[in-house]
Amino acid sequence: MITPNDPPYRYLQFKSDQLYRRYIQKDGDAKRSLDKSQEHNFLNEQSHGSYGALLFHPDWKARRKEVLQRDGYRCVHCRSDRDLQVHHRQYHFIAEKQRFRLPWDYPGHLLITLCESCHSKGHYKFKVPTIIIK
Repeated sequence: MITPNDPPYRYLQFKSDQLYRRYIQKDGDAKRSLDKSQEHNFLNEQSHGSYGALLFHPDWKARRKEVLQRDGYRCVHCRSDRDLQVHHRQYHFIAEKQRFRLPWDYPGHLLITLCESCHSKGHYKFKVPTIIIK
């Protein structure tokens, strides 16, 4: 469900009546550097938006830059150099910790550069597999 008064946000409705924010604005709190106690709260945010917030974390920005550089700043599918994004080929759920692996903790072969168009087409056609790590 998208609210017309707040277009930069996308809201998802789950079984409860509570709405979950999917994205955060670029100028939000996630850009600040975090001390250890703030980072703990940042990484354990209860809302669905916690993953989106992690994409503004300095560790992800550094990892993203490595992947883009490795792939020659081009989409590995169509070779475009516009609107590039880094795609996770699979997600890892760590059963012992009851959380997903942090976006920057994936091995390089599971991260690829895609343009925005190929990325959204891929997510539309295919479901990214989730692997349970014990």
